[in-house]
Amino acid sequence: MSRPIKFNRPNVIEKSMRLFWENGYKNTSIKQLSQHMDMRPGSLYAAFKSKRQLFLQALELYFEQSSRQLTERLKLGDTPLTSIRAYFSKLIDDLMNKQSIKGCLMINTATELAEHDEEIKNRLDEMFSSHELQFYQLLQQAQSTGELASGKDAESLARFLLMGIRGIKVYSQTGTSRKHLEGLVDNLLIVLSQKV
Repeated sequence: MSRPIKFNRPNVIEKSMRLFWENGYKNTSIKQLSQHMDMRPGSLYAAFKSKRQLFLQALELYFEQSSRQLTERLKLGDTPLTSIRAYFSKLIDDLMNKQSIKGCLMINTATELAEHDEEIKNRLDEMFSSHELQFYQLLQQAQSTGELASGKDAESLARFLLMGIRGIKVYSQTGTSRKHLEGLVDNLLIVLSQKV
C-alpha cells in the first residue's frame, strides 16, 4: 500500500499561483512547479492530477485574495466615491511597488487562455462580474445619498471602472511613472463627478 502524500496544500497552491502569475500558464513547466513547490513531479500529479487542475486551483486562490482585497479597499473612504478613489490610490501603490508581481493573473489568463478554453473563459466571466458587482453596489449607495447623479447608469459605470482597472494594470507594465498613472486615474474618475 502506498503512503499518503504529505504536504501543505494551501501553501503549495499559493506558491504555484505566484509562479503562474509571473510566467503565465504555458511558460510554467511541471519541472519548474515541482522545484518551486519542493515536490516531485509524480507527487504533484498524484495530488493535483494535471498542471491544468493545479492552475485552476491557483486561479481560484488568486480570485479569492483579490476579491477580499477589493472588499477591504472599497471601505477605506468616508463615502462611496471617496472609497473608490482610495481603491485606485492603493492600486497605484501596488503597481509602483518594485517587489510585487506585475499585472493581474485573471487578466493574463483571459489574454492567454480564454479564447481556446471555454471552461476558463466562463469562470473568468464570473470572476470579473463578481468584482464589477462590488463597484455597482457602491455606486448605487452613492446615488442613494446624492453623491452620484441619479441619472447615471450605475451598471455601465461599474463596468467602465473595471475596464479602467484592467487597462491601468496592463499599462503599468510599460514602466510608467506614478504621476502618469495618477493622471490616468483622475481622467477615469472624472466621469463620476459629471452631472449627466
